[in-house]
Amino acid sequence: MNKPSFVSKFFLLAVLPATLLVSCRKERQPSLHDGISDLQQISFVQKSHRWYYFTRDSFAQTDLPQKAPQVMEQPWTEAVRISSAASVPLKDSASSPFGAYAVVNRMGILAFNDDSIDIYTDPTIFPAVTADQLVFSGGIPVFYLYRSSFFNESNETRSETQPFLVEFNPQTKIFFPLVSYKNLKLEDDEEIIGYFWDGETWTCSSKRIADRLVEFKYFLWQPLVELTELSPAFSADYYIFKNATEEEYRRLNMPRLFSSAPPELKSLVSSIPSEFTFYVSWRDVSGTSPVNYYQQGTNSTSVNAKGLCDSASGYDVIVFADGTTYLRNNRATDGEQSIFAFRLPLLPAGYTYGEVAITGNTLYVGWEENIFYKTVRSGFIQINISQVINTILQTSQDS
Repeated sequence: MNKPSFVSKFFLLAVLPATLLVSCRKERQPSLHDGISDLQQISFVQKSHRWYYFTRDSFAQTDLPQKAPQVMEQPWTEAVRISSAASVPLKDSASSPFGAYAVVNRMGILAFNDDSIDIYTDPTIFPAVTADQLVFSGGIPVFYLYRSSFFNESNETRSETQPFLVEFNPQTKIFFPLVSYKNLKLEDDEEIIGYFWDGETWTCSSKRIADRLVEFKYFLWQPLVELTELSPAFSADYYIFKNATEEEYRRLNMPRLFSSAPPELKSLVSSIPSEFTFYVSWRDVSGTSPVNYYQQGTNSTSVNAKGLCDSASGYDVIVFADGTTYLRNNRATDGEQSIFAFRLPLLPAGYTYGEVAITGNTLYVGWEENIFYKTVRSGFIQINISQVINTILQTSQDS
């Protein structure tokens, strides 16, 4: 089990614009509103939704996102915001006390059970590092931690005991480190900047900056025990390592052509006009890393979306950054309408919708106020799916 050794180098100045370019997408989102004009706006549906914003260590309700208290703008990796969200896989839903989770960067984790919301924090884990990329192992939420060298002092190094993977145990309500950077044989100045987990193998990319050079490594590792049985105290004997190439890593993480998307995803957005170019981050029922799909239309700008299958609740959903939403009701019987298209409440300029999760009859969607690569106010919206569907059906009958 040798230390991962595949290294590629790039000049730091060549990397920085690419980093900023990715961050710019958070603000300059094109919209489906102009091209799809006949969707119902649920802001006119009374009592169908509630707005929430993040405080310093919790969340609170507000009338509208723009009425939330002003906060200091920060780079998106350093700001309090929902960085990742997902529903508990169906196979584990019976034993899980919660139906969905959302990782709140720099704060903790939101646990949802239909319209009930709880937040759990740990001051020893969250304030100092970025938390992202939620997955599940046996129904237990697992996420990873890293420290952006771009927005932190270059001479500050990470402790070798810093956790890489952390679980939130829904029974004890306690966070437990599973894997440390030391377990993965990484140096103090190396950070993992991304991964893809297929349920067995973790394909990772790490980065270090030395003498104005950026070095990337790509490697695969697999635990020899169940993921949630791991501990930072375990030696390297509990892991299998293998070098990977940049091509192997990109093949897993880069968007795939929409023609290869699963049928449930294709049918969900089949009514979108073919000229629209869009990018969807899609979660299936496995609880593993989401897969990204890209549809090339005739227009030059791409619209981003988040979507998931949630067999436990009986819904599939896609939410675009502008609030355009497609929802499938898998509970529908023969002859009933099963796919509904509507818009979430219109956000002010500079705000976008983000991560999504469903539990029971409730849809949760993160929102953010963005200025270039920085995040200002942030929170989430809670939507009663049954009320929205009933209103849409009633409106169609009346017309």
